[in-house]
Amino acid sequence: MIFHKPLPQYYSKKDFALGTWVNVKVAGNKINSEKLADIAFDEMKRIERKFSKNIKGSVIWELNEKRSIIADKETLFLMKAAINYADLTGGAFDPAIGALVKLWGFDDMNSPKRVPSKDEINNALKGISYKFIKIEGNKISLLNDETMIDLGGIAKGYAVDMAINKIKSLDPKATGFIDAGGDIGIIGPKFNRFPWVIGIRDPDGNPYDIKLQIYLKEGAIVTSGNYERYFEKDGVRYHHLIDPKTGYPANFYKSVSIISDSAMKADAMSTAIFILGDKLPDIDSMMQYDIQIYGITSDNKIIKTTGFDYYLKK
Repeated sequence: MIFHKPLPQYYSKKDFALGTWVNVKVAGNKINSEKLADIAFDEMKRIERKFSKNIKGSVIWELNEKRSIIADKETLFLMKAAINYADLTGGAFDPAIGALVKLWGFDDMNSPKRVPSKDEINNALKGISYKFIKIEGNKISLLNDETMIDLGGIAKGYAVDMAINKIKSLDPKATGFIDAGGDIGIIGPKFNRFPWVIGIRDPDGNPYDIKLQIYLKEGAIVTSGNYERYFEKDGVRYHHLIDPKTGYPANFYKSVSIISDSAMKADAMSTAIFILGDKLPDIDSMMQYDIQIYGITSDNKIIKTTGFDYYLKK
């Protein structure tokens, strides 16, 4: 008689965290699946409490208020990572963009959205540069009175990575995925064998219209799109992906999806490449950073790295 090991039983939990709806689907090998999902949410909410600029007493709230803090190892790691991605992308990704995000009303879902005046944007731009962040030992300081830190372009991906690390440290053979509003990290292959099928949304459709499907057994995929957070004024769509150089939303792309080994890297790079737009003529040059790119431009052209097609196969 042949005994087959039973297939893993997946448990799904959906809750609001990190400013979006998060879905954790996980099957434990030695730990109860429901418990693992709770552990993942506990970790993501811990990171949100620690790094959200909108939560009074958070590390970023303290830094923006006091202009200088003594930071722990995790804060130093995340801030140095943010500065590294800013440096790598010539400031297209910039953690010092907080004043602009607030000016447009994208700092909080309840903030009134509006198109700022040119003077307001020019004033805000004076404090927008990651080079105004100084790290000496464990001290982080802001060198410009106008600078406000916003880690929204990296913290969600970091939270997904950390939740997966937490699960794997407790149950190395657990499988599943975490989807935090378009930031998707793979815990392990479906039934330990198969890739997860992930849809990239059609930016012109409703949330369930899929442009194409990709297949992932590991790593992460993050999409930045002009349909995520936006408002319309006089027939023009204004979205939250603001160019730190101009102060206005970048409009070369409708969406950019990045496949990478980590959700944090994919998060930062999807923002940066969306903002860089046609200023990045050779998209394949970005593969040196171990990322694959799929972009849909404002005139519906597809721009992708040569390695992206690998993930279109089952």
